[in-house]
Amino acid sequence: MAMEVKPLEAPLGALVFGWNPKTELSDVDEKTVRQGLAAHQVLVFRGHATPADQELVRFAYRFGNLIKGSEWFGDIDPVAEILRVNNLVGADGVAEGTGASASLEWHADYSYVPTVGKESFLEAVEIPAKNPPQTCFANQYAAFESLPKAMAERLRTLYAHHSITGYAKDGEQELQITGAPQGADDFRESFQAKKERNARLGVERPPIPQAVHPVIVRHPDTGREILYVSKGITRSILGMPRDESNALLKELTAHSTRPENVYAHDWQVGDMVMFDTLGTLHRRDAWDPSERRVMRQLSTLWTPPAREENGAAAA
Repeated sequence: MAMEVKPLEAPLGALVFGWNPKTELSDVDEKTVRQGLAAHQVLVFRGHATPADQELVRFAYRFGNLIKGSEWFGDIDPVAEILRVNNLVGADGVAEGTGASASLEWHADYSYVPTVGKESFLEAVEIPAKNPPQTCFANQYAAFESLPKAMAERLRTLYAHHSITGYAKDGEQELQITGAPQGADDFRESFQAKKERNARLGVERPPIPQAVHPVIVRHPDTGREILYVSKGITRSILGMPRDESNALLKELTAHSTRPENVYAHDWQVGDMVMFDTLGTLHRRDAWDPSERRVMRQLSTLWTPPAREENGAAAA
């Protein structure tokens, strides 16, 4: 059965039916998915059999090379491409996944990495029975297109520093920033416990990186420009005094998540949401930590234009 894409009655998003994760994605279905993602930014796959880890990885690899994000967060997992986003704790008392049950602020996956997330895949394995948290998505094409022309021209010359050190402070990477994101304490405690566990076991994991990216990015697939800053991860605008940078970021992050450009997703078990990581921001609600929430996350990667010393993008 060929895949079918049905737009949602929302500012962005569509439902997708007909995916069979047990079989290789056909060229026709891959084209349908790519076109649907370009048109709607968020695709909710529903009604399929539960994919095994390797089936989920195989599907995601059709859209690009995958980030091995679990390694940066100190996880010990045989499938490094899958980030376990959950609030479970192992027998050793160390978190099994990332994120606990706190709310997560607006962000773009892996914007703090030189090779950022391009598409992301988030699947619901278990969700809380009581007051399950929503995941919200904000359209960053619309955010850019609704900027005043003079502001857009100004932003095209600017670069921003992205870091999650507000969540996970890691020695020399710690920055002096004003205010840590919601859930930062839980995140830091979990991350530190994993580091201590890995040290005991002799497991080495790379440090969490930081990166500088253009404030305005042209999407490599759609060719459209997007606003690429977020409240959760963008720390400063390069070359600006701290107060001026903070004021501009506050203005831009408020603009980028205006309600008319936001879709709030109510999860069903088995939902696999594929989204344009460059073209959207997303955030999630907190939930009762006594309730289990288990997700699998993957992201493809892309390298934005580099910044030269004079501030111009490298060719």
